[in-house]
Amino acid sequence: MWLFKKKKKELQSEEKATMSDKVAGKIAGVGIKAQRLFAERMNKLFMKTNYKRLKLILIFFCVSAGGYSIYLIANSVFSAEQKEQSFEIQQMDIPKHFNKTGDETVMPEATVDEQTYVQIQDFRKYMDSLKLNRANEYDSILQARPGLMDSVQVLEQIYLSQKQK
Repeated sequence: MWLFKKKKKELQSEEKATMSDKVAGKIAGVGIKAQRLFAERMNKLFMKTNYKRLKLILIFFCVSAGGYSIYLIANSVFSAEQKEQSFEIQQMDIPKHFNKTGDETVMPEATVDEQTYVQIQDFRKYMDSLKLNRANEYDSILQARPGLMDSVQVLEQIYLSQKQK
């Protein structure tokens, strides 16, 4: 039974796709038909006119369309009303730290002295012994403080990087 449901779903999706394709095809067909009718009527209208008259009509159309375009451009640039400017130049807001990589936020003055390092080592040994002997206490500590061991590791890395310098 469940096999037939998949086939029904596939058939329904195919039917929806074909319906939308049919509708789109009809809309495109109507648009093309309207264009064809317009072109035929224009051909009939201008077939009766002579060559000189067609040239004059073309020149008149180009001059009037070009003149109107020039008028619109000139009106938008040199209009008397300065309330709404068509073009406004604004200063770009640049973030203060756009050229920073983010490494500057790490504290370069973070230091770990030897006494703290010894305490960190002792704490790590204690946590390792808890992990081996009393795993439930170890897990409860890590649940209460999820980043604890990560912090210990970071402190150890800081100390070791200080020793290398």
